[in-house]
Amino acid sequence: MPVLLEFYADEAEPSQQLAPVLRRLAEEYAGKFCLARVDIQQNQQLVQQLGVRTLPTIKIIFKGQMAENLEGPQEESQLRAVLDQITLSPMERIREQLDVFLAAGDRKNAIEMLQQIIAEEPKNYVLHAELCDLLFMEGRIDEGKQILAALPGDTEGINKPNSRLEFIEASSSLASITDLTQQVETQPDDIQSRMDLAVALIVDDQVEQALDQLLEALKKDREWEDQIARRTMIKVFDLLGKGNELATAYRRKMFTYLH
Repeated sequence: MPVLLEFYADEAEPSQQLAPVLRRLAEEYAGKFCLARVDIQQNQQLVQQLGVRTLPTIKIIFKGQMAENLEGPQEESQLRAVLDQITLSPMERIREQLDVFLAAGDRKNAIEMLQQIIAEEPKNYVLHAELCDLLFMEGRIDEGKQILAALPGDTEGINKPNSRLEFIEASSSLASITDLTQQVETQPDDIQSRMDLAVALIVDDQVEQALDQLLEALKKDREWEDQIARRTMIKVFDLLGKGNELATAYRRKMFTYLH
């Protein structure tokens, strides 16, 4: 566990300002790091040993090494950025790297990275589910299906590749996006055409446009086909993943129409 050493003096105003911020962060991060307060008057030897020259000073020790040395007043946003990097779990670090690859449109390297990690952690089924989803996105359907069939049904994140495969298979019998768009424009009240267009857009990675179509279908008839527009939007949110800004924004919009 990372240890955050806060060097302080009770009479120093910068220390007084920083202390409640650190306490709040320690509570919020809930055991992801240990906050240790060091009174410089009572710990002169440690102050000299670690070269503390100003107040406040924060030193973060992680895995036996000095990971960070922050001198002087610190903004809360800066502290959060440092803590986020240090307290990420191995799975969170993998997801972060995946996001970098995917943001650059580099699915090939994302797939290769997952395959290398899975070779070292073959029982990490969460990674298998992520790999399966990427293979589907790359059109490597048979490979993805083979992995998916071998996964336990309660694997965390399995809904993601399941939903993507469902969209891919549903889109195989649909007209082109151009034809579906024209059909929706000429018959705006045809909910089935709008739903078909949404599915085609999802498979084509035009997710925001697909959510717009689903939202419009929901607006026209929320109960149509057992609320399929709402259920489809939830599947799209699963594809986007937790914390995704687009998913958060459209979840709010969906809630507004429903309530």
